[in-house]
Amino acid sequence: MAYRAFAGKMPRIAALLIGGLAALAIGPDRPAAADSIYDSKVQQRLDLTSGQRPEVSRILAESKRQAMVVFQKYGIDPNGRPIFDQLFAASTELMAIERQERQAMKQVLNTEQLAHYDRIINDTRIRVRKAAQ
Repeated sequence: MAYRAFAGKMPRIAALLIGGLAALAIGPDRPAAADSIYDSKVQQRLDLTSGQRPEVSRILAESKRQAMVVFQKYGIDPNGRPIFDQLFAASTELMAIERQERQAMKQVLNTEQLAHYDRIINDTRIRVRKAAQ
């Protein structure tokens, strides 16, 4: 489908580009995709306690696993430039991952950390949205 056909839907597409995509930044043995446009570096940017770290790692790892399945299904290269049509096709599934991740994070993070998490994710949305235009 042509990019112009979906140009008015760009904010919705931008909203989907978080969730599991944020998880591409976990651990010291991060995949090459960790340095991609999708990388939010959530874990490194939050001031986590030693008790929160393993739980956040688990949440992000699960989101990453789910996102990579969706990426593969729709032919999305996490190391490549975002392709609008592919992201649009995957939007429902990626948004579900986003909601699931945020709900899990809400159970682990305090109010201030959750607000910071939301800012980090929003920054990622903006970066990916610009790259897809």
